[in-house]
Amino acid sequence: MDTKPPVFKEALEPLEADEWINTMEQKFRLLRMTEELKVEYVAHQLQGPARIWWSHHRTTYPEGTPITWNRFTTAFQGNYIPPGVVEMKVGEFMRLSQGTKSVKEYLHAFNNLARYAPEFVNMEAKKIASFQRGLSPQMLKTMGTGTRATFNAYISDCLTQENNNNNYSASKSRKRDFEAGSSQSRAPVAGRQQYRPPTLGQVPTAAEKEHRASNAAEAVQGGDSSC
Repeated sequence: MDTKPPVFKEALEPLEADEWINTMEQKFRLLRMTEELKVEYVAHQLQGPARIWWSHHRTTYPEGTPITWNRFTTAFQGNYIPPGVVEMKVGEFMRLSQGTKSVKEYLHAFNNLARYAPEFVNMEAKKIASFQRGLSPQMLKTMGTGTRATFNAYISDCLTQENNNNNYSASKSRKRDFEAGSSQSRAPVAGRQQYRPPTLGQVPTAAEKEHRASNAAEAVQGGDSSC
């Protein structure tokens, strides 16, 4: 059984700090430590910025004050998981939308932020409604009235619908390309200006005279070759 504790340096996301605390508490259940020994134990797992923070924070306690695990977690969470940051994350969750992301990319962002707003995802219906709220307009046309009872089933339907949409878009694109190619093949080829005979009494222009001479020369060449 692996009892090697993870180190902690800093948290890019607030809940990374909370996950580290939870992991350490799982280790304690195996090691059966006292409250004070728990603090000494985790202090060795702090590195970099986290170790600097703890070294400074310890000096705020009167000398000889026992630092229990409860005191440590309160200070740790106050530093790395402040309520203001959590509120910001909840706001991000409420504003989250699919935009140009694929369903999988949107799902990843949704799951990451949903950890900060458990009250919106603690039931299947709530979770589906929260996910549905941020879907793109194209997806909402077909998935806005989904009747699936579980979130996983609803996501499966979204992935299937996205694939159908992509196939339809690709088919339309191929059709447009084919029609564009056909119209180009039917278009007149740019070349020598077509000869227009002058109307009665009109004096031929220099270009028309040149065109006549060219046609006459081609006729002579054609006659010679047929002999």
